Amino acid sequence: MNSHTGSLVALIGVVLIGMTGFGVFLPVFPFLALDVGASPTAATIAMGAYSFGQLVSSPFWGRLSDRFGRKPILVLGLLGGVASYLWIARAASVEELGAARLFGGLMAGNVGAAFAAAADLADDRTRSRNMGLLGAAVGFGFIAGPALGAFLIGAEPDRDGFARVCYASAALAALAALAALAFFRESWRSEMRTNAPAQQSRWTLLTRPTLGRFIAVMFLMIAAQALMETVFGLWADARMAWGPREVGWTLAALGVGAVALQGGGAGYAARKLGEPMTLLIGLALTAAALGAMSAASEVAALAAALGALTIGLGLSTPALNALIAVQAGEGERGSVMGLSQSASALGRVAGPLGAGAAFEHIGIGAPFLLASLLILAALFFALGEAAPRQAPSRG
Repeated sequence: MNSHTGSLVALIGVVLIGMTGFGVFLPVFPFLALDVGASPTAATIAMGAYSFGQLVSSPFWGRLSDRFGRKPILVLGLLGGVASYLWIARAASVEELGAARLFGGLMAGNVGAAFAAAADLADDRTRSRNMGLLGAAVGFGFIAGPALGAFLIGAEPDRDGFARVCYASAALAALAALAALAFFRESWRSEMRTNAPAQQSRWTLLTRPTLGRFIAVMFLMIAAQALMETVFGLWADARMAWGPREVGWTLAALGVGAVALQGGGAGYAARKLGEPMTLLIGLALTAAALGAMSAASEVAALAAALGALTIGLGLSTPALNALIAVQAGEGERGSVMGLSQSASALGRVAGPLGAGAAFEHIGIGAPFLLASLLILAALFFALGEAAPRQAPSRG
């Protein structure tokens, strides 16, 4: 195993462990917020504080990783997660929960640094594969984590059970930090520093037309996904008479399919078709699938739409990450991937805002149609950049 392969394997392991810890905590948080007396609205705001913190801090962490390397940022982000989970375990009010979540988001520089490291370890042939494998690790963490959280919380959730889940998340984040220290070999090289633009800001990066378009695509994709995920349970209850178990298994199956595709099929498609065409095909399938979901009234129709959605997201996500990464010079990959993570965080904040109102006042299928329109807008932006494959000149 060469050094690049070994570092990539270690990086995937670090991300998998860290995201599993994050996933353990996710399904428990709303109930923990209610346990400390929060209203549903306050609980949602406290949960969203993480994405807001990540939105603010990701470019900062990205620039630091361009200056000091990926490894220290990976480790610091994970240790920040440990502190956040321990704080949440002892929180006594929804305000304290929100503050702890905001702190966790502000410290979440590890995801952008991980994707920058994956780009460091790639060439033109392996870029989509690396992004797909890292995306698969993130996806698997979101599948395994909630299942572990449900097991740990027990049949009768109480304060001790909530704390137990938080401690498990903290332990997994600490384990991921130790794994990064022990096994990940720094992918950033000292000569990159001399190529890094001085005081590169997120706004300066966005003035590059190609990069700006791809960042817009990222925002629209994540906003559409967040919008769909927010109301899927409500829609399934109203349209299919499903309960939490059916919804949970369906979302888990969707995650498994996306992980499997990102772990292998997406890289193969990018090598055969090219990353731009893979992105366009994935976006078109995603838009069609979301439109079909809005009209589905039987399990077979829903299964077909979800299958198309799985393929669409599985193809488009790693291709988009690869196309964003290729727009960065060696000395600014962290900044560019941090900007991408900010766009993702903004999408996770913005996407759900109109979901409930559309569901309640327009129709139960309206959020899926709105999500489809967002993906069509992303497709429009992507079409304008279907040809470029090389990073632009830095002048």
